[in-house]
Amino acid sequence: MKRSNIFQILILFFIFILTFMLEIMPWPVGFQGLRPSWLILVLVYWALALPNKVSVGTAFIAGIIWDLVLGSILGIHSLVLSIAIYFVAKYHLIFRNLSLLLQSLMIIAYISSIRLAIFTIELVLHSAEFNPQELLGAVISGILWAWIFLLMRHIRRGLHLR
Repeated sequence: MKRSNIFQILILFFIFILTFMLEIMPWPVGFQGLRPSWLILVLVYWALALPNKVSVGTAFIAGIIWDLVLGSILGIHSLVLSIAIYFVAKYHLIFRNLSLLLQSLMIIAYISSIRLAIFTIELVLHSAEFNPQELLGAVISGILWAWIFLLMRHIRRGLHLR
């Protein structure tokens, strides 16, 4: 039993390492805003699939790591991700029962609100400029949601993660 829990934690750790690698992959300068939110997509999936293992604490730690990787003010991403994943974990039963199309639309709205919240905090702290491509990046993330959902579900079922 204990060996199985350690295996599950290692698998989740490896998936999040791959997610951070996708987050820091270089993109052309003019297309930075079109980057999908890989971390949010993976966090939302695992908060839906395993809300007892991946929840607010995982989002907080991932946000701190994201802040360190991006070199932003420490705590911005962790605060926003923690609040966002709290609502996913709280309403995971409702969100799970939606079709993939409705889930994708919810993901678009969700990621847009997360990106706008991060922008608002950065605007208050140090007059940041809004990149309208960020909203297109949320749409791209919503389009990728079905693929991420099916891939992560295949991994979860194949490795018997519970």
